[in-house]
Amino acid sequence: MTDRQVPQETTAGSVRLVGTAHISADSVTEVEETIERERPDVVAVELDEGRYRQLKGELPDDLDAGDLLRGNTVFQFLAYWMLSYVQTRLGERFDIEPGADMRAAVETAESLGLGVALVDREIQTTIQRFWARMTLLEKLKLVGSLFLGMFGFGAGEEEELDMAELTDADVVTAMMAEFRRFSPGGAEALIDERDAYIAHKLLALREGGHDVIAVVGAGHREGIERYLADPASLPPMASLVGKQTGRRFSIYKAVGYLIAIAFLAFFFLLVMAGAQSDFLLRVFAAWFLFNGVFAFSLAKLAGAHWPSATVGGAIAWMTSINPLLAPGWFAGYVELRYQRVNVADIGTLNEILADEESPITDLFGRLLDVPLFRLIAVVAATNIGSIIATLLFPLVVLPWLAADVGGVGAIADLMVEGARNSAELVWRAVS
Repeated sequence: MTDRQVPQETTAGSVRLVGTAHISADSVTEVEETIERERPDVVAVELDEGRYRQLKGELPDDLDAGDLLRGNTVFQFLAYWMLSYVQTRLGERFDIEPGADMRAAVETAESLGLGVALVDREIQTTIQRFWARMTLLEKLKLVGSLFLGMFGFGAGEEEELDMAELTDADVVTAMMAEFRRFSPGGAEALIDERDAYIAHKLLALREGGHDVIAVVGAGHREGIERYLADPASLPPMASLVGKQTGRRFSIYKAVGYLIAIAFLAFFFLLVMAGAQSDFLLRVFAAWFLFNGVFAFSLAKLAGAHWPSATVGGAIAWMTSINPLLAPGWFAGYVELRYQRVNVADIGTLNEILADEESPITDLFGRLLDVPLFRLIAVVAATNIGSIIATLLFPLVVLPWLAADVGGVGAIADLMVEGARNSAELVWRAVS
């Protein structure tokens, strides 16, 4: 659903933009007065279907938790939640519900019998494209700084915000202006693409003959006005929707592939050198147990149930050498048998983090009591455990095992011999 009760006309229409701050009481008043005075055919709002339903209280409580366990979606969700938390805290500071401007626009339009059009891109698409455009370092900076800020670290003394100035840019866009300095691609997905997407929607309404009042975050106003004045400059709509592919080169995947190649090459060369099978079995058993213990232990520390932690630990030996898999995914899917996550969890998390009196350890314990946070913590902790084990294995376990065959030097000699035997075998095959 994109438009609601939008009348059909054929004469030339018009679009007037009302730029708002999403936590400004003055913006709410301006929105209500403008709509009541102008009585447009359509009130367009910076909402997508999901956020409209949430505003109306129609959004189902259950989340598709399976989506949280696929690839980078966990981290995308964390970024979305943290941004939501910052906006919520600012709303508390100024004693107004975030998004009250959009609620006022919808309710005023509906009370007057006017059409309502949802003109923003789906938030899931925006967050996914935003995340895909960022480098690994940029992602770490974003999530790290927001996470520390949520717990009060590195914040310093708060600046006094002038609400008159705040109306010149909505909260999220103001934050993204800072991100643009180190992530132009991320800012493009979060701000510039949405300007173009909204402009496409508004142009369609205008060309359909509708007189439109468009209520948008003031940070989007300039970009949208530029497109409305020069529609030929708009990028094609097809380029603004759909899943954004990540960067072609991924350090994470590159390291994962290198680990997988090193692990397979290690065993292959030892086999080609004629290493004793009992030694190979001990190495494999140690790899299995070392990865399993770390993944299992950290999963339990994150609050995983025994079956979830066990599955994560049992699969860690294999996923640690496959960059396309992660033991946390498997542990998370099992954990879903015990955790029922829902949209209300986000509000609960924000309420807990708003408690500035409790110590951090107590806050973290209360966060783990929230199903959504515990699910994400289990996934992350299981993966971290496997990564730690993978990095420590050649430094801690392998030297200990090598003592049975003459030390690390003896293993190196066996690998050289295995490489030599492999080369001779290939040479005989091609000659």
